[in-house]
Amino acid sequence: MAAALSVTVAGDVAANGREVQREIVARVVSVDARASTLVVERELRGSVWRLTLHIAPATPIFACRRPPATLAELRTGDAVSVYYEPVGREGLANLVVVEAPK
Repeated sequence: MAAALSVTVAGDVAANGREVQREIVARVVSVDARASTLVVERELRGSVWRLTLHIAPATPIFACRRPPATLAELRTGDAVSVYYEPVGREGLANLVVVEAPK
């Protein structure tokens, strides 16, 4: 039985014309399971950009080639794709996908 994951909400636009969800492909910098936060970073145009993401208990965390993961199982250096809603200078994660190691 094959399972398919389809995410079509990235880049959705609210009625006011503003983007309500974004995607970031980045590396995990730190994980705080107690505070339910994940800090990721990526290089963008020669600058390092960090984003703190808040992870709700119901936020799905998928791991390629493994069973679904938990926030506590994420490790520094993991490559992730995160779909999130911007909240000030931080974000509220809707979906975390841990990429398979290369």
